[in-house]
Parts: sequence; C-alpha cells; structure tokens
Amino acid sequence: MEFSKLEVFTSEDLKACTNNFNKKNFVGLIQFGKLYTGKFEGCMTGTEGQDVMVKIWDKKSEYMAFTYDEYLMVKEEVEFLSNPTMNGHPNLAKLIGYCFEEEVKGVVYDLSPLDTLHNLMVKDDINWLQRMNVILEIARLLKFLHGQDKPYLVFNINASHIVLNQDFMPKLIDFGLISKQDIGEMSTQKKQITMRRQCDDPYFTLRGNNWETSCEVFSFGVILLGLIAKRTCELEKLEKPDLVLDHLMHVWAKKEYKPQCSLVHKSLQEDWGYHAEDGIAITELGMRCIEFFPTNRPNMKDVVERLESLHIFQRLGDSRPHKRDKRYHHNAM
Repeated sequence: MEFSKLEVFTSEDLKACTNNFNKKNFVGLIQFGKLYTGKFEGCMTGTEGQDVMVKIWDKKSEYMAFTYDEYLMVKEEVEFLSNPTMNGHPNLAKLIGYCFEEEVKGVVYDLSPLDTLHNLMVKDDINWLQRMNVILEIARLLKFLHGQDKPYLVFNINASHIVLNQDFMPKLIDFGLISKQDIGEMSTQKKQITMRRQCDDPYFTLRGNNWETSCEVFSFGVILLGLIAKRTCELEKLEKPDLVLDHLMHVWAKKEYKPQCSLVHKSLQEDWGYHAEDGIAITELGMRCIEFFPTNRPNMKDVVERLESLHIFQRLGDSRPHKRDKRYHHNAM
C-alpha cells in the first residue's frame, strides 16, 4: 500500500460518516483520542455503505506532549500501516485513508468493530474459547513485531488500544508511540509522552531504563490476566487516588496468586472448552510475564509456544462455537 492509494478525507467526510461524531457512534477513548464507528454512503471508498472505524486525535489529551503534535502521529501511523511488511497483517487494522485538517486529524480503518477489548473484558459477551483466541492472536502479533530485523516496539499496548471485529479477531488500532529502531532507543519527543499506568512496566518506571521488548511482555501479561479474570483497571474512576496501586492488575494478581492455582473467573470455568490444567498453565504464564525483573520474563516466541501447547488448542482445534455465542466462526482460530 502506498500513500497514493489511500483516500484523503475531509473533516466533513468524517463528520458525515459518524453522524457528526454522535454519541451513538462512540466506541471508546484511547491514549491520544477517540474511536467512532462510521458508514460511508456512496462510492467514496469503493464500497456502497461500507462500515468503517474512525480514529481522531485530540490535542487536549492529557497524554499528548506539547512538543509532539498530531501531524507527526498521523504521518507515522500512515507510514507504518503502509509498510508492505505490515500491510495485510490479520491483527493490524487495515487503513483506508486519513484526514489532516486544522479542525480534524484522523484515520479511517476498514473495520466494523464489536468493541474495544477493554470494554469487553468484564462482560459475558466473550467466552473462554474466544478469550483464548484473542490472547493467542495478540501474542502472535507481538512475536511478529519483535521478530523484525529491527524490532517494532508498540510502547503503549493495552486493552483500550485493541478492538475486536465482529468475528472476535483482535486488531491493534493505536500506533502513536510505535517505533522501528534498535531496541532501547526512543525519540526525545516520545519520551516526553506520559505512559498509561495500567500496563506500564514498574521496572521501567522505577529504574528509568530504556523501553524494550520485555516491557511489552509485561503489558501483554496484564492483558492476559485481565481477560482470564474478567477484570479491568479503571484508575480514572477511583474516588480515592491513594488506592491506585491496589487496583493495578499486576498488584492484584500477585496478591491473589498461589502456585498451582488458577485466576480464571468462575463463570469462564463453566464454559465449553475450559480445561482445569489450561487454567493453571495460563495463569502461571501470565504471572511469569509480569515478573518484576525483565530477565525473569519469557519472550513472545516462548509465550506463543506455551499458548499453542494448551489443551484448548491441541485438542479443540475444530473451533466449535460455544452455545452462548453462535457468531464465532471457524476462521477466528
């Protein structure tokens, strides 16, 4: 995909397809802006009535460094998703086009979103098999990104920046901090941007070391544990700021975890395809990912291998849908 093959949208185009950024079209907040569902009528994108997702940048975001503007973020995201190596990856949102005007700066994805992973984590809408598939797909994406000659580092991977499509396939949709460079390097401008605490590596925070792939293993572990425990970290909603630490996923998990025990939510243990040994194994994998010292964490290649060895992927490869949700398709495995 080249820049010339992308649609250049106006702010009026984006307003029209999202009903003027209507509340009913709102999907969720991300670190640097907002997500909306949309539909293009006519032949603007080559498909009549095409469902899309629109992401707009918000210069008022508390995470936006004053020296780092939306133009650079739009440009870097378009360049990343236009890269032939990345274009077409099943877990990266497919880019249709972009808008860069004074009033609105954003991108448009070929994606009909179910919801953000963050919003779905605590709900019954996503069952055990679907959760396990989501975990495996995210792990494979990170393995792919980390496995490049010069690893891509996402920096801000968290459940709010992953959207599930109608087939429960996870799509990474925020690339505001992604960088291709030697491990450990990060631009001065990006260093000024505040990281979200929910998935932030405490070793990185306390020691001030350079961000590296092991930090993203930690972030992945937080997502994994949230999915199996049906638990999210809503720091913004806490009435007592002094209780922030206790609500962080890795702090909660380390308090609750006991060897050879599972942190899988009881309701998920009743789902079709759940195996007690898997519950223990994936809990232990999550705990290894959130180890304080990076050298004690597995890399994403090891994570994928451990996930693929679980009973659910070894013995239940037919991907039959759970009776609770018939929309789950075979190709989601």
